[in-house]
Amino acid sequence: MTYQRSAITAYQSAVMTIPPLQAIVLLYDGILVRLHNAGNAAGQGDYGRQYDETKRAIDILRGLLAALDLERGGSVAEGLAETYRVNMQALLAIVGRRDAPSRLAVIAGGLRRLRNAWAEIAGMPTQDTREPGNS
Repeated sequence: MTYQRSAITAYQSAVMTIPPLQAIVLLYDGILVRLHNAGNAAGQGDYGRQYDETKRAIDILRGLLAALDLERGGSVAEGLAETYRVNMQALLAIVGRRDAPSRLAVIAGGLRRLRNAWAEIAGMPTQDTREPGNS
């Protein structure tokens, strides 16, 4: 139990020290890593691993969706909410498909553009959207 408690304390400390805009960029980075891993798994025919990685990406998207303030965020927040929902549905629909790697790359490209927009606002480096290794 001590290990679990220290892990929770470390997580809470990290959350408190990372500025919110940087945290959003890091969450997008986490999504992109999961999509890259899911694409690799699908390419190898490991659909169980593809599902696990896809589910983790969806969990992050769900967290971003839950954090939106639709009242104060107006049309921007509504647009992000719709984007998150559409991407979650698309990700679930391609699990186990032969063309999953290419479809995941398309989804990752769109999410990378959003990530880069947040990174610019946060004053963080952007990622080249043309590089396939950035998924």
